[in-house]
Formats: sequence, C-alpha cells, structure tokens
Amino acid sequence: MDLGEWGLVVVDLQRYYVDPTASFVTFFESIHPGASHYVSQRCHEVVVPRLRKVVQRTRELGRPVIYLRLCGTLEDRTDLHRHFLKCYREALEAGFPALYPLAGEPLAEVLSEVAPVAGDHVLDKTTYSGFTSSRIESLLRELKLERLVMTGLATSQCVETTARDASDRGFGIVHLEDCQADYHEVSHRASLFASRSVCGGHVWSSQEFLEAL
Repeated sequence: MDLGEWGLVVVDLQRYYVDPTASFVTFFESIHPGASHYVSQRCHEVVVPRLRKVVQRTRELGRPVIYLRLCGTLEDRTDLHRHFLKCYREALEAGFPALYPLAGEPLAEVLSEVAPVAGDHVLDKTTYSGFTSSRIESLLRELKLERLVMTGLATSQCVETTARDASDRGFGIVHLEDCQADYHEVSHRASLFASRSVCGGHVWSSQEFLEAL
C-alpha cells in the first residue's frame, strides 16, 4: 500500500497513566485493584520499545511526528470533557489530587523513552478526540497529510475517537497494533476490529509498518 503523505500520531502516552505514584494510577487502583496492571505492563514491555523504533524511523524519513496530550489547562479542570471532570472531582474528594495534571506539570509529559524532540508537534487536548479540542486538523492541513499512523493510549478511547474523527475528515488511517495499549486486551482488540471496519483503516504490527517503509 502506498502511504502517500503520512504522519505519525502519538496519543496520550503520558507519565500519569503509568507512573505508580500518580493519582491517576493510585486512585483507580484504590477502587479497582489491578486496574492499571495490564496497560502499564503492556506500555513498558511492548508499546514503548516498539514505538521507539517507529518514531526513530519516522524522523529519519523526515515525516512529521505529532503528539497529543490529555491534560487540564484550568486549575479547577472545568475545561475537561465531562467524564474526565467527573472522575477528577471524585478523586479529589477521595484525597487523590490532580488526577489529570495541568499542561505544565511533569506528569503531563510524554514518556521519556519516546518524548518529543525539536521539530515534532505537541498539541494539548481536553477531550477524547484531538479534533474536538486542539488545532490538529489545521496542523494536518498545513502539513498536507493524507494518512495518519495511529499509536498511543488508550486504544478504545482517545486513539479510536481521534481516528474516527480523522476518517470523517478524509484522512486515511493505519493503526499500529503493538504501539497501542488499553486497560484490557479484549477492549484493545475489539476497538481495532471496529476501527478497521468503521474507519476503513488498516491494522498493522510495527514490524509490518517498518518493512512497508
């Protein structure tokens, strides 16, 4: 398949999702023990090592790398999607502050192993889809991209929602299965299956993608 003018999108691969000291992890572990185990393990053992190779090759080819980060920009987090705001307030009441960090805080940063470098694009969002609350669409148009290679967290949530919105706007979609993670394997696989049929996208492994380049 000819990828045409493509760019790599890394969705919400941020410290607060997997840092064992982050309120996001400790709060959900307190109400659902083991809630973060699968996603954290998959990130460290599968997603990060493979995505690192993809990011490196993307930069070598001079293709754009676009990072989306989910974080608040207002102290009270009222700019967040209503679901994120509800969880933030519940966590705050239970004694877990900053469930979703503010944009300038360390836990909002992308994991260091695949962190942005000069020349990459970093956009903050407050909703599931990057198209709803960031300037990603105008950026993609400026870059004259035709296809997006989707990676990051969580497969069935922000990755899928962003991919569906991108498809509606005319962008082709390629999902890299082993460069994404969800909170359960079943939701990860179900999301990719649904996205393939609804978005008309392609689901590849990182190795298949690198070989296609």
